[in-house]
Amino acid sequence: MISLQLKLKSYLLFPVFLVSFSVAAQDEPFHTIQSRISSDLQAGINDDILAGKITKDMVNLKPDGSWSNIDYANVQYDPLRKIKEMATAYIRPSNKLYGNATIYHSIVNALQDWLDKNPKNKNWWYNDIFYPQAIGQTLILMRNGKTSLPDDLENALIQRMVRKLRAGDGANTSDEALHYLYRACLTKNKSTLDSAAKYLFEPIAVEDGKEGVQVDGSYYQHGKQQAIASYGRVFAGNSVNAAFYLRDTEYALPKAQLAILVNYLKNTFLKTIRGSFYDFNVRGRGISRKDSLNALVSEMVSKIKMFDPENSAYWDASGLRTSNQKTARYGVEPSHTAFWKSGYTLHVRPAYTFSIQAASARTLRTERGNNENILGKFLSDGATNIQRSGSEYANLMPVWEWDKIPGTTSRDYSTDQGATIQKEWGIPGTTTFVGGVSDGIYGASTYDLNNDSVQAKKAWFFFDREVVCLGAGISSEAKETVTTTINQTWLRGNVISGSTQNKSWTLHDSIGYFFPNGGNVKIKQQIQKGNWYRINQLQNKDEIKHEVFKIWFNHGAQPQNASYAYVVIPSISETEMKKYNANGIEILKNTEDLQAVKHIELDILQLVFHKAGALNTNDLLVKVDRPCIIYIKDLNTAKPILHIADPAQENSSIRVQLKMPKLKTEKTLICDLPVGALAGSTAIFSITN
Repeated sequence: MISLQLKLKSYLLFPVFLVSFSVAAQDEPFHTIQSRISSDLQAGINDDILAGKITKDMVNLKPDGSWSNIDYANVQYDPLRKIKEMATAYIRPSNKLYGNATIYHSIVNALQDWLDKNPKNKNWWYNDIFYPQAIGQTLILMRNGKTSLPDDLENALIQRMVRKLRAGDGANTSDEALHYLYRACLTKNKSTLDSAAKYLFEPIAVEDGKEGVQVDGSYYQHGKQQAIASYGRVFAGNSVNAAFYLRDTEYALPKAQLAILVNYLKNTFLKTIRGSFYDFNVRGRGISRKDSLNALVSEMVSKIKMFDPENSAYWDASGLRTSNQKTARYGVEPSHTAFWKSGYTLHVRPAYTFSIQAASARTLRTERGNNENILGKFLSDGATNIQRSGSEYANLMPVWEWDKIPGTTSRDYSTDQGATIQKEWGIPGTTTFVGGVSDGIYGASTYDLNNDSVQAKKAWFFFDREVVCLGAGISSEAKETVTTTINQTWLRGNVISGSTQNKSWTLHDSIGYFFPNGGNVKIKQQIQKGNWYRINQLQNKDEIKHEVFKIWFNHGAQPQNASYAYVVIPSISETEMKKYNANGIEILKNTEDLQAVKHIELDILQLVFHKAGALNTNDLLVKVDRPCIIYIKDLNTAKPILHIADPAQENSSIRVQLKMPKLKTEKTLICDLPVGALAGSTAIFSITN
């Protein structure tokens, strides 16, 4: 009898165990993913600051759940951001507003008000991406609250999150898939989770001709437009977050796609950050937003380390630099990349970063969109970003003189109208000869300027300590004076000018500018005025005043075949500038046909042939039958190495004749060049006796 009772009890318990196991199984992986999202949304929170901010915001919160100081007619971030902040404080035991009944009722009222108003923005991004993301984040946070949201309110908000997902739209697709992920967790809907995972990872691919990551490591969005740290930042952040949330589940990021993501972060995206600031050349139209150069990526870096431990040292150094725990040079290795798909060149040294952005007829110029980046007309005409600390241009854009963007040659207009982009959403470049040659450490780049009634042959030659900047064939029939801007940056400290070996120079903020051929160089250090609205009509009109250092060449009105030459020497003191060896670099040619520079100490020769021709000196001959760009390493040895690229991306081979100091005979090479998706990239050839 006892044995029978025990058997009956065990049979009765078994179904209960099955039911419990079934419920737990239904919760996964939703519970795990949702918990990770909730924890991530709270990362880095300072409870005292958050509580103080909410207390101030509550002053303007009306009983109906709306804020008296917000215009809901075309609302952007503020209402949903404020609600999410209240939710964050409400669920955190460490916050003094934790479980506060007044805060709870304010959250409910504000969410109900949002639901009732159903506000819309003229910019689709807010409606289809930001609003559903912010709602999803708030609902996930409130799942941890002392008191849950009313079921009918939560369910209605979840329905409000539903949007049709647009596949194949790069960073926008991953942005939309992120709120699909939130909704999947909230509803425990496997079909929604399947879609979220699929489209979160869809943009992690390299497909030539499509938006997203390119074969050269750059990033396209809105057509063939360089967007490395604008839409590319969104892509990187969403991809890393998705991998972080879905790790160790059946939806984990596949290894092949992880390799693409790691390569983009390590070899492109993070290299565009100097200290804790982006290169302005990679921010797209976002350059016109306040604080847009602030690179808040340390959390992203800490997450990717979990998936790529073999590069831990790199991720650690990047995290310390970008969070200002270490200096801007900490852990930086020398590199040089010519992104042939995007017309972008990035030269990185421990002491500085120097970049160029130029558009070709194959790509789009930096866009104006949603009335952002109104004055960015010349951003794609060879703009040069020169950074030491990283903050040299941060929030300076409202007072910039926009026809004097660093590095550009342009007409000097009397008003902003001349720098205004007249058409939104992508204007093609006007020239084909745009690109560079690189061995990964050194290189040269060129831009055949033909825009806004100004023509010029522009070239840059990159070494360790110096960057040589040349311009030739500068011509214009327009009435305005033509200028080449060397820099326009924050005024920091003294501006010192002098001469060495009868060559003039200027020093400012530890960056030297050397003028081997002189020229009509103008310098101003003055207060410039402006406001954010003049460059971005989503920003305010409050006047801003900043002290600006500006240095440029004045080529005069209607110049014909004018030229310039300057050498940028970052990380140099006044004492060093006075002793600078001006003979260490030879500018062998600077004409509209050929620009050539030799670095004596590095034993490097770099040449930009704008047409078929030759450089011929006593012991040296380099002759080509097509326009191209060449870099010869180990010039004065028995085994020079030739690097060659076709910036126009038109030729499959180029004939090169060579006579070198240590070669016994003249050599002729038929250089077969990369084609297809690799057209414009560098080919390498060894030269031997």
